[in-house]
Amino acid sequence: MAKHKIVVNVFSQKSIEGAIKGLQRYQDYLTYKCQLLAEKLAERGVEIARVQVAELDAIFTTELLSSIHSEYKGSVKGGGVWAVVADSSHAVFVEFGTGVIGKAQPYKGTLPEGVTWEYASGKTIRQLADGRYGWFYKGKDGNWYFTEGMPSRPFMYNTANELRSIIVSTAKEVFKD
Repeated sequence: MAKHKIVVNVFSQKSIEGAIKGLQRYQDYLTYKCQLLAEKLAERGVEIARVQVAELDAIFTTELLSSIHSEYKGSVKGGGVWAVVADSSHAVFVEFGTGVIGKAQPYKGTLPEGVTWEYASGKTIRQLADGRYGWFYKGKDGNWYFTEGMPSRPFMYNTANELRSIIVSTAKEVFKD
């Protein structure tokens, strides 16, 4: 980070006013850099999330991959809020898993207080004659298929962990001048 030096003569009103303006410029600089850091991390998060989807073998169609993007959520004092978003309708099922298979290999993250995820629940769960539990769904080809669910493929959880590990190096890159 560049050195910002503000010299002030405490006996000069003009010098004090100049120092105040210098501090305001520095505050604006820091706010800009913090906004830039948040945006860079979100962009990097998109790349990481897409790689995670591929590495976790969660590419069923290109819908999930193409739905992952960064999104500006608003400003906060001293910076901005950006998010890595996967807005495909099935992203949540990929992340947390479903059915008895998901229950056997559940989501490894900690859910926020008040948030729950249940496996093998709902009105469509059936038991087949061979004892398997699951549900039927209609494929895009018009045929009906039976599934016992799928394991959690926590691509966003893994993305968050990887982003945490690169915050300092990304901040050093953004703040170097």
